[in-house]
Formats: sequence, C-alpha cells, structure tokens
Amino acid sequence: MSLASCQKAWAEALSAGQFDGADAWIDSDGLPSHRRLWIYHNQLRITWREALETTYPAIVSLTGSRYFRRIARDYGRWHKAPGGNLQDYGAALPAYLAQRPEISLYPYLPDVARLEWARSESVTAAEEPGIRLDALAAFDASAWPDLRLRLAASLRLVASPYPVARIWAAASGDAQHKEAARAGLQRREAAAIVLYRQRRAVVMETLPPSVWRWLLALTQDRRLADAVALACETAAALQSPFDLQDALAWAFARKLVTGIKSPAHEGLHPTHP
Repeated sequence: MSLASCQKAWAEALSAGQFDGADAWIDSDGLPSHRRLWIYHNQLRITWREALETTYPAIVSLTGSRYFRRIARDYGRWHKAPGGNLQDYGAALPAYLAQRPEISLYPYLPDVARLEWARSESVTAAEEPGIRLDALAAFDASAWPDLRLRLAASLRLVASPYPVARIWAAASGDAQHKEAARAGLQRREAAAIVLYRQRRAVVMETLPPSVWRWLLALTQDRRLADAVALACETAAALQSPFDLQDALAWAFARKLVTGIKSPAHEGLHPTHP
C-alpha cells in the first residue's frame, strides 16, 4: 500500500469509526488494530465536540450540555469530511440543526447557531482600517450613484424571523434577558442584525430592515444607487423611511467602510486617517 493510500484509509477510518480491513495496514503490536484505532477515533470525537462547544456556547446552554453532546456526536457522523482546520469544523452546524426533526419544536435554534457562527467568523476576520466620511468628497456628486463601498472584513449580517439576538443573550442565564426573549417570541419579533469587530470585541446591533438590506447590497458589491433602491423597497414595504445620509454616517462612524471604488478608478481606495 502506498503512503498516500495508507494516509487516506487512516483518515477515513478515524473520521467514520469504520475499521474493517485495518489489520492489513496497522501493526497490532499486542493490541488489536481496531482497538488501537478506536482510541484515536474516540479522542477525535472529543476534540470535535469541544470545538463545537467553544464555537456555540449559546446552543450548548439552550439545549443542555448532555443533549448537545448527542448533537455533536451525530454531527460528526453527518459532516463526513471535516478539514484539518478545527476553526472551520462547525460551519455546517446551523444547516445540520435545521434538518433534525426534533428541532422543529425550537425553530429558532438554527438561526441562533447562524448568529454564533457569524460571531466566530467576525472574530477571526482580517483587520482593516476604516476611512472617514469625508473620503466621499474625493468623488464628484454625479459619480456617487456608481460608487461601490468596500466594507470591513469582520462585518456579518444575520436576519431571522425570530428575536435571535435576545435569545442569544438569554442563553447567558440572566433573568431579564430570558424575559425579553420570551416577550420577543410572543410578539413574533423578527431580527435584522449586523456584527462587526471593534477593539478585538464583536459588536452586535439590531438595525432597521431597510438599513440591513442596504448593507447586504453593499457586501454584494452593488452600486450605491442599487443598494439605496433595494433599501427603499424594503422601507416602503414596511412603511418606514430610509435615510441615506443617516446610513452613511452610521457606517462611517463605526469605521465599517474601508474603501471606495468608482468605474473611473476601479483600484482607488481613499484612506484618510
């Protein structure tokens, strides 16, 4: 057996816990090969579970640690090809939770997991300096509709028909947060959340849906005019105004805009300190 084939068989056996044929490529050395592999497999499962617990503390709190261990075990079987980077291992957990039948009794859990994964991504995103609002003065007003704003790498957007930010806070065990989460669920309160890193801490803010839609369009590299049009559509549907000046002031004040592009200068990124 070649080294590559042996390594592939080793990885697949450890991941799946299926050790048939292991005698052909593992030296028993006093302990049956499948027993030796099971030791490594069990340790791997523990490592995967601990990685999930670190990434999803609110889900652990909401489901209970004992049940979460079952989720982690089953996820390890469902998620067939985890990479070597444990930081990415939990990326598919929100989708996995959504397809578990019993989770339908708690339909907000997958979205809470999406919020926690967004927090994890925001923490590890690249650091980028924000630019000042007066950077827009470098462009003629007639060019503004075609401008594209580049946003901070740490920015993440999460939308849910459930008050997931309140539920996430309630997972801390604080009585006031729990009451706020219950009230939000009773009101069928939706959430439009932006997350970004500031001074090494992740900040979460709940936004008006129109501002959230505007930011989403910008993250998709839409022209400023197109992003405003989408925001205004959302605002009209909800009968609430969208103010571009206020939205720009909000984003620049939080240093979330890291560059500006125009069709005439695709590579231009003003960086005023």
